[in-house]
Amino acid sequence: MPVLVYLDLLGAPQRWHAQQPGEAQALFDDFADLVLDTIGSLDVADSISGDIENDWAALICPSIESALALARRVFRRAWLDPRTSDEMRLWMRGVIAPSDDETARHFAQDDELSKIRRATATHSAIRALSALKSGVTGMRILVDESLLNDQLRGLFRVPLGRLGFIPFRRMNFTPYTANLPRNWQDFLWMADTQAEWSNYTLRMKQRIMWSAHHPAEAAEAAATQALFHEVDAIVQSVVRKNMMREDRPPVRREAESEGAAEA
Repeated sequence: MPVLVYLDLLGAPQRWHAQQPGEAQALFDDFADLVLDTIGSLDVADSISGDIENDWAALICPSIESALALARRVFRRAWLDPRTSDEMRLWMRGVIAPSDDETARHFAQDDELSKIRRATATHSAIRALSALKSGVTGMRILVDESLLNDQLRGLFRVPLGRLGFIPFRRMNFTPYTANLPRNWQDFLWMADTQAEWSNYTLRMKQRIMWSAHHPAEAAEAAATQALFHEVDAIVQSVVRKNMMREDRPPVRREAESEGAAEA
């Protein structure tokens, strides 16, 4: 089943309003290069189709696994690439949804005005765009829960010691808008290991500082920080449970040893 990945680049309108078309174009170019390079790094690159236009991308992937892998890799690269405050920082939102078509848009020439081409979004693209534009803030990926199953949840499980957590969930504190249906869940795109997670949280602190003098970017950074805090709480909860398991006395083994001694 084809799956739609819709990515929305944040921050470009503010650059236009500030009369900075050159910076907006540089942002578009970085975004397009990031998406194209990431697609090229996937084994199923030749099976992915779609459009990239300025500050958005609509991509049709051959499976939910490839759609999740693509979106996660785009977000991770966007997050880790900037090394200094002077480098371009990309902020984006994304949705992953079932597609009822092999494309996100259909094009046709007007019957009377042959030089005019009409673009029509598919129902899936309109539905995904509605979720994307619902008012959810922060650098987040939303996924339609109808695409998820136990096997997929296990495949993307994040191991932390003996335990781990599933990166698909409705968040408890990171807000959703009232007009967003409950069938959308967050896909926690961050690091797979505790060591990597430390690097991601360090970048969160850096991005907060780097965006302090840019109000629109600072708002996205603050919303993303709330998401990171909740993910960190999840990670720390799993770590504590691991520690409790390690400290728990092996009651069963002692009982078996006593029984063997008595026998």
